[in-house]
Amino acid sequence: MRVTGKSSSVGAPLGVGGAKPASGATAAAAASGTGVVGDALSVSSTAQFIAVVRAKIAKVPEIRMAKVEALRAKLESNGYNPDGEAVADGLVREHTPPRHEP
Repeated sequence: MRVTGKSSSVGAPLGVGGAKPASGATAAAAASGTGVVGDALSVSSTAQFIAVVRAKIAKVPEIRMAKVEALRAKLESNGYNPDGEAVADGLVREHTPPRHEP
């Protein structure tokens, strides 16, 4: 197989040429004209899941301004009084690995 293209053109599409069919059944199918010869691509379910998650994350703004403004209003009106123990419990839960019971 031969890959052609200019190495100095960053981002330019490359052409693939000179590919020869594989030997055996694939070559026989190509020679007889009865089979389709081509490349195949298989993507794992994990890769598909990652692609979906990345697309969804890309749609979420980095800073959720509606939540920020609501919290800012509560702070300014002294209406924000978080439970200190609940915050501490949440931080510990978030930053410690889960415990597996035997």
